[in-house]
Amino acid sequence: MIEQSLIARLSPLVGGRVYFGVAPADAEQPRLVIQTISSDTGFTLAGWDGSKDLTIQLDAWGESFLQALTLAGEAFAVMTTDGDDFTTGSADRLPDVFEDDTKLFSVSWEYTLQP
Repeated sequence: MIEQSLIARLSPLVGGRVYFGVAPADAEQPRLVIQTISSDTGFTLAGWDGSKDLTIQLDAWGESFLQALTLAGEAFAVMTTDGDDFTTGSADRLPDVFEDDTKLFSVSWEYTLQP
């Protein structure tokens, strides 16, 4: 399952602070948040062929833009290294975010992954 592999690959970058969907309000910085964008399954005339692509958004959060940018770069290196668990078919940088209420910065990438 790609989701479990994502946690295993990314956790060492942030001391295990990898979250799906939303991080807890008291989560320490820096941290990574993963959101599933879409999941496509492959079909043939005989039915499901066993393949499943996953598109995710990976947000690197930090207390400064430089901290978020550095973490996003480290995550990019991990995400674009082919492994037995998945390979990355595409990677697109998304707009950066600054949250006025939390004073946190985010650098985001969208990845399409194949098993």
